[in-house]
Amino acid sequence: MKKRTNLVIGSILIGWILSLLPLIAKLFIFTGLAVYLFFGYDEWAYNRDHKQSAGGAE
Repeated sequence: MKKRTNLVIGSILIGWILSLLPLIAKLFIFTGLAVYLFFGYDEWAYNRDHKQSAGGAE
């Protein structure tokens, strides 16, 4: 009887975790995209400021 109760509880927990996977995937995708865009902008701004401080010489 105890094994059956544990099986039901385990099934509910596994179902709950699997229902969160789409949310977790969305979080990883959008977080990764935000980090990628931030680093791209940061590098662009650094290069722009570095060229201006060097007198525009390349």
